[in-house]
Amino acid sequence: MKHFLLAGTLLTTSVGAMAQATYSIKGRVLDKLTGEALPGATVQVVGNGANTGAGAEENGSYLVPGLKPGTYTVRASFIGYKLLEQQVTVGSQNATATFNLTSDNATLNEVQVVGSLGVAVERSTPVAFAAVNEVKLRETLSNRDLPMILNETPGVYATQGGGGTGDSRINIRGFDQRNVAVLVNGVPVNDMETGQVFWSNWDLGDVTKSLQVQRGLSASKISVPSVGGSINVVTKGFDDKKAILARVETGSNSYQKYSLMLSTGTMKGDWAVTVYGSRRLSEGWVDKAFDDAWTYFGNISKRAGNHRISLTGMGSPQSHGTRSFAQQVGLFSTEKAQEIGAAPLANGDRGFKYNPYWGTLSRFTLDGSGNKVAQKQENLNERSNYYHKPQINLNDYWQVNSKLFVNAVAYASFGNGGGVTGLTTGNSSTILQNGTTLQTDFQRIYELNYNDPRNNPTRRSQQFLVNNVNSHRWYGGVLGADYSLGDKLTLSAGVDGRLYRGLHYREVRDLLGGDYTNLNPSITTAGNRNEDPTTRLYEGDKISYNYDGKTQWLGGYAQLEYKTPVLSAVVSGTVSQINYKRIDYFRPKQVTVDGQSYDVAFNQTQTINGRTYTAADGKTLETPWAEFTGYSVKAGANYNVTERNNLFVNVGHNSRVPFFNQVYTSQGQQYRDVKPEGITSVELGYGISYPSLKATLNAYYILWANKSTNSISTATGEPVYSTVRNVNARHMGVEMSVAQEISRSLQLNAAIAVADWRWVGQGLLNQVTESGIQVNQLDQPVYLDGVHVGDAAQNQFQLGLRYEPVRGFYVRPSLLVFSKYYAAFNPESILEENSRTDAYRLPTSKNLDLHFGYELRPMYNEKVRIGFRASVLNVLNEYYFTDVSNRNSTNVADPNLLQAFFNRGRTFTLGMSVGL
Repeated sequence: MKHFLLAGTLLTTSVGAMAQATYSIKGRVLDKLTGEALPGATVQVVGNGANTGAGAEENGSYLVPGLKPGTYTVRASFIGYKLLEQQVTVGSQNATATFNLTSDNATLNEVQVVGSLGVAVERSTPVAFAAVNEVKLRETLSNRDLPMILNETPGVYATQGGGGTGDSRINIRGFDQRNVAVLVNGVPVNDMETGQVFWSNWDLGDVTKSLQVQRGLSASKISVPSVGGSINVVTKGFDDKKAILARVETGSNSYQKYSLMLSTGTMKGDWAVTVYGSRRLSEGWVDKAFDDAWTYFGNISKRAGNHRISLTGMGSPQSHGTRSFAQQVGLFSTEKAQEIGAAPLANGDRGFKYNPYWGTLSRFTLDGSGNKVAQKQENLNERSNYYHKPQINLNDYWQVNSKLFVNAVAYASFGNGGGVTGLTTGNSSTILQNGTTLQTDFQRIYELNYNDPRNNPTRRSQQFLVNNVNSHRWYGGVLGADYSLGDKLTLSAGVDGRLYRGLHYREVRDLLGGDYTNLNPSITTAGNRNEDPTTRLYEGDKISYNYDGKTQWLGGYAQLEYKTPVLSAVVSGTVSQINYKRIDYFRPKQVTVDGQSYDVAFNQTQTINGRTYTAADGKTLETPWAEFTGYSVKAGANYNVTERNNLFVNVGHNSRVPFFNQVYTSQGQQYRDVKPEGITSVELGYGISYPSLKATLNAYYILWANKSTNSISTATGEPVYSTVRNVNARHMGVEMSVAQEISRSLQLNAAIAVADWRWVGQGLLNQVTESGIQVNQLDQPVYLDGVHVGDAAQNQFQLGLRYEPVRGFYVRPSLLVFSKYYAAFNPESILEENSRTDAYRLPTSKNLDLHFGYELRPMYNEKVRIGFRASVLNVLNEYYFTDVSNRNSTNVADPNLLQAFFNRGRTFTLGMSVGL
């Protein structure tokens, strides 16, 4: 009997325990378009006798506990967003529900607004992409340039170049940033003449709302010269929340940054204003690579009926020291030289911060007795950069009716500035270096310029500093429209126009003790050939070269998109007409007689048909317009196999017009047989999407035909500029990314890329000196077949965590490994087929960064938020190769000839923010 009573008691207790068992609903609340978290969002759970809820944490996660098994209605809401609800069933375990909220805008379709900026949408746009939201930017960017945060994206390789602030570069799938389209709010910012991106022109980390990297074929709706992919930066604006945010940061190398951002939120009359300003200073982690920058940003937006109008202005007037060229490995480190099999260098092992491009100088004057009266010693940079590129965008997003959406943007940019270098009267940028310190010997240069008896009493400077000015005036506009042909079909079309004028010249910056200078009269290929070569030039006068480059760009696109919840497919095409002209103010003026042009330089004459012409009869040399037509066609489809799985494929071909500097030599001569470059791409991808797990796997194959490369060598003392044309390259690889929410407090992300990039066939080489003298024969064959494409790591592995052990405190370690990194090299070194050898393969690199922070609970009626953040970059203080050129090489496999840059050592930043 006792046994029955005991059994009955145990059964009753077990049933009672089961009856009392409760579970939870958890998940995240996110912005549907950007993927960023929405901290503070409200989640309400009703039904089955419950009416409870919770607030979203900093990373957007929420947890509602104590729920009995049953079906519930779960609603997520946030100011400025539409309420969204789901039916969730709780069984014998916890349930998960993630919400992707869209902006609460009754007059405009937010998807169309962001879509017009070229931003891809998950499980819809058939491209491989990754997004970095505002939270991750704030927590992990630290004091780095914006591209550095993208190293956690598969297929991306970003470095800090020579180490100057803003001198970073990014490479996607083996294509450098000249071949990656960078857009800010839908406006292209790649240099119109070279394709380069100068990250020092903007300090956008604090005002970026989202950052998206599209690898391969871009979703952009304008004709952009993209090969490797595109980077879309979407800045703040149209913010619905009123906010004030002040930040103070400090760190290694005397780093300081102070910033303030104000946002009004939506005001009366549907106006919204966001303004931002910052001040940044640093000594730089490279010797004397100082950083001195201001940044401003402003956005005024207005909803006017069915229009959404936005005016944005931004810029970063800055100057910073640079380390222009990589150096032989042994100069930095004997250990690293031995690691790759290179011999130690005499007077080497100078440390990884070594920078040869600076020196000390005590300027002086002579008193009445001829004695020197010296001024205070100064540190002087031989090479630095100064620039200010204000950019203004005016956007109008117009929902004409339920079927038609129109987007128009007009923009203007006015770049002013350039780079500082040394120069000699022989027109060489290689100036005197101290043989002991291996720094620029400014003191000796000054004394030679001041005291050289050949100069007395006029003191002609033999070596001096110049500004290499690269200013521009850039105007453009984009007009696009989306028209719904039905519930499933949308037609998009538009035009993209740009006018660009680049102003290029050298001007005397600092005579370094002399009174004037000029180039040696014997140099007939540089300097102003329209004035007396003995004309004295003073500080501010133009020297060496002076030309303008003009670009006219007109492009159009058309796209047809089919979209259902299961299948989305797109077919699109672009066409662009691009014209180049070069206007040279220093080359001899020209007279034209009977359709034939003749040079008439200073103090020269030309007698034609019995008539004598002088320079006064001539006109400034203008080349005819060089006209090119480019186009692209692409098609892709995304198929949502299930609610959680999708497949996508895209194919395309891009006939890309060469850049300006691939059409003209440095002396203004047009290269022969310049062809558009053809890029063919195929990509397959598979995605998994659960509330707590997202994963993508994709493979790509890209063939680049008629590729052109430019390089510079200083092996002979005078720079030699090389262009290799009409060579092919084949890039293929596999990429995978995983993001897993293991628990509310622990998230994991990982990225893997495995690739093989090689040159195919042979190319044509042309070389000229800085004085414009042809080196070797025209169109010298070079033999590259099978050689690995260098300049970026082909294999990549990244692993990161975000752990929040207690509310408000997070730790984010990130481990990054790069391998199969081949040195960049001069293709011109392989002039015979039997001399072909592969590029040098560098050792594997690994880097560990650590970010952590603490957000205090809101104070003063939950209106004030105070946060603390810190980052330790390169925690293990390991040094590795980041950028490896071989510009002085005659044998690309010889490690003694490799020239490199290395990463920064262990550095830290600390920051505090106060928000209202």
